[in-house]
Amino acid sequence: MIQGGKTVSKNRMEAYLFCVNCEKDTPHEIEYKEDRISKITCHTCRITVEINQEFVNKHFKEEFAKRVLSKPIRMTEEMEADLSGFLKSLPTRVLSKPYRVYKEYTDKSKQ
Repeated sequence: MIQGGKTVSKNRMEAYLFCVNCEKDTPHEIEYKEDRISKITCHTCRITVEINQEFVNKHFKEEFAKRVLSKPIRMTEEMEADLSGFLKSLPTRVLSKPYRVYKEYTDKSKQ
């Protein structure tokens, strides 16, 4: 059962996310191992994305990977703290985030 992006067990969380296979927002289960996302499964089409932590750590800087993988938790906390402000800022953030992530990654890769 989806509980509005709430944790349903210590190692699992359920949330509505955009599914690239279904091409719409659908309920997903997010599984964690050692406080990091390990797997995301769409409840509608059952497509699963597994996160290989070794690959992530090898190809990305540690703090960058931690921030990306902890984003669902931070967004949930932000929504709970100020839903109105979160919803107002969301369209701009969604449009600008891919560029900001790319810029940060390329800047850090040059270091």
